[in-house]
Amino acid sequence: MNAITFWGHASCYIDVGGYGIVTDPVFETKLHVRRRKVPAPPPVAYAGARVILVSHAHDDHLSPRTIESFPESTVVLCPVPAATYLQHVRQPVRPMRPGDEVAFPHGTIVAVPAHHPGSRRGVDAEVDGRALGYVIRTPQDTIYVTGDTDLCPEIGRVGARYQPTHVLLHVNGHLKGMDAVRAARAIGARAIVPIHWGAYGYYWIHEQRQPRTMKVLRAELGSTLVRLGLGESLPLAGPAPP
Repeated sequence: MNAITFWGHASCYIDVGGYGIVTDPVFETKLHVRRRKVPAPPPVAYAGARVILVSHAHDDHLSPRTIESFPESTVVLCPVPAATYLQHVRQPVRPMRPGDEVAFPHGTIVAVPAHHPGSRRGVDAEVDGRALGYVIRTPQDTIYVTGDTDLCPEIGRVGARYQPTHVLLHVNGHLKGMDAVRAARAIGARAIVPIHWGAYGYYWIHEQRQPRTMKVLRAELGSTLVRLGLGESLPLAGPAPP
């Protein structure tokens, strides 16, 4: 079915005519400072995955062990520095730079800039391709996956150039409150899906039950804001499956 399904944190399954595109899948039980508080999707849920989009190399966005659980033919797109951590996975890995495009049966995927560190433990944020967002273009819909990013002019430029119909907005410590609202308005999508919450918590804290600053987002963005709970889906127009 043509839909965006939220799997928690930064991971979504995007079905485009039966072609599965997955964002930042991380199903590890334990990360550096986080603990998974809900079950991971079963392998049958991503048996139809064809592409994995990795936004950057932080361990809550890039897990070689998780990627290894996907079908061997699944292509992994990632920023150039992230490829260092994927040298031993079975799946083909394609390093991407801003502006690079990859075609798939129903459209194209374009790598776009994000203002964020790119290394595994990095804190030095730049808009230089070390971290990426992605734009998924089909004849029916255009989906902008922002990746982790601070508010920056590139967000509005992506919105103006690609005119997304949907945005998966990484609402987190980098982009929250009115900065998230400004980003959403600059993008101009008709459906704004806040992600980067849920699934993981810390040793002593349960997982987030709501996106950050949800009251501000709801008050400022109104009906364009689409909050998906874990496992919930947002239908897309999309092509008919083969």
